[in-house]
Amino acid sequence: MTNDATSTQTSLSSLADWTMQHIRDVFEAPSSDLTVRALDSTFSRSLKATVNGTPVGFDGFSDLVASMQHTSPNGPKVDWIFADETPDDAGHRSGVVKGEYYIRGVFGKVPGSEAVVEFETHKQVVGRIELQSPEAGVDSRRIVKLDAIVSVLPVDRSNTS
Repeated sequence: MTNDATSTQTSLSSLADWTMQHIRDVFEAPSSDLTVRALDSTFSRSLKATVNGTPVGFDGFSDLVASMQHTSPNGPKVDWIFADETPDDAGHRSGVVKGEYYIRGVFGKVPGSEAVVEFETHKQVVGRIELQSPEAGVDSRRIVKLDAIVSVLPVDRSNTS
């Protein structure tokens, strides 16, 4: 009888599915504690990221996420346009994900004004995902590198009835 280590590992979801769910968990978390947990289960603490070309680490990225949280009763909602993956192996343990999504339902003040307005954030991302532990049966995948292009625009509701 042979011992095949891959047969004892938990079946992992695709990198694209993992990414879409984890990004939803991060931005749609209903509390600060759940946001912190979602960030920890999605991003490596040694994250190397850029947002619009500016380098940010895990803490800087966490601060950006926190600035978007809990600004409306229903919270932000993530709407994915697409997520494509290039896995390094058939087990989806590591690889690259490229995607595009909107975050809707974010409210804040426009600089120089006291008025609160709704914003919509559009993100185009390329992320590198790697296992953080060789332990079988544990999904330790985390985003270790991320490049994001982000546009934030006020939502114009003047044309809605």
